[in-house]
Amino acid sequence: MRHALQAGAALVWASARITATDRKGRLILTLGYLLGMWLLFWLWRGIYAADPHRAGLDFATALAHVATAQTLFALLHTSADWTLAREIRSGEVAAQLIQPVNLCWRHGAQALGRVLAKLVYTLPALLLFLWWAGLALRPASWLVALISVLLSFVLLFCIAFVTGLAGFLATDLWGITASKDALVQFLGGALIPLAFFPPAAQAALHWLPFAHFFNTPVAYLTGQTAALTPLLLQAAWTVVFVLGAEWAARQIQRRLVIFGA
Repeated sequence: MRHALQAGAALVWASARITATDRKGRLILTLGYLLGMWLLFWLWRGIYAADPHRAGLDFATALAHVATAQTLFALLHTSADWTLAREIRSGEVAAQLIQPVNLCWRHGAQALGRVLAKLVYTLPALLLFLWWAGLALRPASWLVALISVLLSFVLLFCIAFVTGLAGFLATDLWGITASKDALVQFLGGALIPLAFFPPAAQAALHWLPFAHFFNTPVAYLTGQTAALTPLLLQAAWTVVFVLGAEWAARQIQRRLVIFGA
């Protein structure tokens, strides 16, 4: 365990440094993010122009929810699916499979490093937008909110990792990955708050893992909830997803051994 933690820490640091070296990329992503938030502001202002209260939310609450959710999507989008699929196609994954570091653990550490590097420029951009829009994050507990964000990262990574494993079976993952991103954003409450969904759909999504991708951490960050039940459900689904990702990785590797790849 100690060696795995040391290897993971080294991979996190190396991945963060590699991501941080792309200065022009950071500038382009930051400007693109701010432009997207500006467009989001005017979109939701237009939606609320005829009715100041929709689905029980006022304009400021809905905007804060969607802006925070889109920021989390941009920040926690680890690209683990693309990274793993690229390594599979290049054959690099063969060298990784014989190393004493678990494949899921390796990619999880690298994904965490990329997220930490992106946090350096994403967080100031979010604060700038919130100041411009007259909004603020007011969680009842920053500790609970940060734990929920971390669990959301693990959930999204597991989905991306399992999607990347499909690279062993499919030659092109573009459609699969694009569909996955659209699904997690829509059902997770990143495109529109789940309050706009029918009551039955809201209840189902909260018990299923979907609401815990974005809706749960956003609710904690914006102060919409302080109850611990969503966090406990999110933690339970996180355990299920981690075990599922490990099981999928073992099954794929076993099939590779059977077929002599």
